[in-house]
Amino acid sequence: MGLFSRNSSKDADNVALAAARARLSSEDVDQVRFLITTKKNLLAVKLVHERTGLDLKHAKDLVDEIRLGRYVPPVTDTPVVRRPGANLAERTRALKAAGELHQATALVVSETGMTELEAGLFVGALKSEVQDS
Repeated sequence: MGLFSRNSSKDADNVALAAARARLSSEDVDQVRFLITTKKNLLAVKLVHERTGLDLKHAKDLVDEIRLGRYVPPVTDTPVVRRPGANLAERTRALKAAGELHQATALVVSETGMTELEAGLFVGALKSEVQDS
């Protein structure tokens, strides 16, 4: 019987985490990613805790999911439409062209899970303009 009570506890945790994920806005997730890339993990956990009402352990787990690229935003009824200029390479090129190399690197780290070194190499390798084939 103890086995069933452990599973129901895990199920309750999963339900709580799912509800908490739904309370995070895309702006909240962007802010958490920024805090992670600037090495402010405690502030990221605090933000998730405040926005979702999760206890600190579960808030840290959710921050870790975002950091590792495992966070999947809740599904909405609105379809996702890709607009021209919305892909990662184009946004990174725009930041690079504006001289914001650190922000460009932070963007790549937050969206891909690359290390800072790998992201820096990616940003450095991007040409400033898209070449026609």
